[in-house]
Amino acid sequence: MIEETLKNFKEKISTYKYNTELIYFEFTDLEKIYSLKSCSEIKNVQGNSFLKFKMSTDVLYSIVNGVIHPEDLMFDKKIKISGDISIIS
Repeated sequence: MIEETLKNFKEKISTYKYNTELIYFEFTDLEKIYSLKSCSEIKNVQGNSFLKFKMSTDVLYSIVNGVIHPEDLMFDKKIKISGDISIIS
């Protein structure tokens, strides 16, 4: 289910031409990390240049389905972002 949700998210942001190779999601409720490039679980993030979003799966579903805007979640501290934010610029 996570894989399909990430594929859906990846498709929705495809018009922005982000380098999904360096974007990761760490899900706090699953204690797993997923690569946005492959939309599959990985053991750990490799390299020095990456962007990682840490959140629960419920938060991801809310964002992808347009229930809530990601900016609102950051102010509630439900999403933590680490790494190089310039990856999405």
